[in-house]
Amino acid sequence: MRSSIIDTIMLSEKRRDIMLLLAGESKSRGEIAESLDMNWNLLKQPVKELKDAGLIFQDDDNYRLSNNGRLMVNALMPLLSMVNTFSYDSDYWVSRDLQAVPRFMAKRMGELENSTLLALSLDYMFEPLKQFIENMEPPAYLHIVLSLFDPEAPALLAELAGKGIEISVVFEQHIYEKMNEGFGEELKKISENKNVSFCQLENEMRPPEIIFTDKEMAIIFFNQNGKYDYRELRSSDAAAIKWGNDLFNCYKDISIFAK
Repeated sequence: MRSSIIDTIMLSEKRRDIMLLLAGESKSRGEIAESLDMNWNLLKQPVKELKDAGLIFQDDDNYRLSNNGRLMVNALMPLLSMVNTFSYDSDYWVSRDLQAVPRFMAKRMGELENSTLLALSLDYMFEPLKQFIENMEPPAYLHIVLSLFDPEAPALLAELAGKGIEISVVFEQHIYEKMNEGFGEELKKISENKNVSFCQLENEMRPPEIIFTDKEMAIIFFNQNGKYDYRELRSSDAAAIKWGNDLFNCYKDISIFAK
């Protein structure tokens, strides 16, 4: 029975889609067919199999998840989200260095499933922060983990700080040293704004570069050789932004105020 229920859910995309569709609320056969863009005749058999397995119930013309079905869907959704994330561009993910991502955050990477992998244009290949800022909607805040040397950053941050936007930056250790060497006075002046916070990581690590606001997120995972290959994930999905925010806070919690 145990393997039979697992097979019922996992070995049929139609059955799986029906269960995920019913996770929100009960639906009629017409609503199910319309939502899945299929003729009901093609859905009769998978619906019967889900009923026989005790995963859904039928009330007249409406179908709903059973208690067991709802528990299974709640357990299944994070796994499916993870599969969706890593299936989007498997070659990209296979080549990423995720060692600096804490394990508990890596387990939540399914929250990035509604992200798009973009190659930066020639105009912005070495200026991902500039591209993000120039194309973003006016934000309530801007949070950054800066892991790439960016000589444009001080001017960009100074302009946003002057507009009263709340800015929080966590610098990778060596990047801060390099930025401070070349732009120490500019960074010091920016940090004097009450709406600006600069921190630097103490530990030797190469975190992904994260740039996000309340509306959008961009994240650059370096490849296995620690190199930046001009590609980034972009998303305006609330779950992805929350994941980026939580990862940002992980690094901020182990950083010190930049001097």
